[in-house]
Amino acid sequence: MKTIIAIVLMAVMALGADLKVDKEASSMDFKAKEMLFISVDGNFSDFSGVISVEGDMITAINGVVTVLSLDTDNARRDDHLLSSDFFDEVAYKSIIFKSTKITDDSVVADITIKNITKSITFRMKKIDVSENGVKIKLTAVVDRTEFDIDNNFMSSIIFDNIDVTSTLVAK
Repeated sequence: MKTIIAIVLMAVMALGADLKVDKEASSMDFKAKEMLFISVDGNFSDFSGVISVEGDMITAINGVVTVLSLDTDNARRDDHLLSSDFFDEVAYKSIIFKSTKITDDSVVADITIKNITKSITFRMKKIDVSENGVKIKLTAVVDRTEFDIDNNFMSSIIFDNIDVTSTLVAK
């Protein structure tokens, strides 16, 4: 009987687990710096994802962020960021994240914003990783102009590079 249980456990571990991101325990944050050295902090509150794990190794991270959930704590600025000048939320509802390569301390992912897909490398800090649960922190610098988030008169006072930080908890 012990042999059968051991074989079943080994088979489960070999197959791995797909863990659902808990958006209540996770966060998607960004920081944009303006030329006057003022920064604008914001986040996206509506997102979903799956982190695939085999043992203590992360094998895939895939997710979707709802653009309309953008929040910078300023309704007027949020409306402008959601307009066609920036994210064009009416035409492009989601941001897609699909990992293509994962190492022990980085994740390369195809990011799609406004139907433009670019490969971005994120630094990854593993806080806790097992097939029972995952907590990781991803950080990257994203050039907003690569995603056509720059076609308005305000773009000249905002730096192109946006700091992105995401803490993901999955169970």
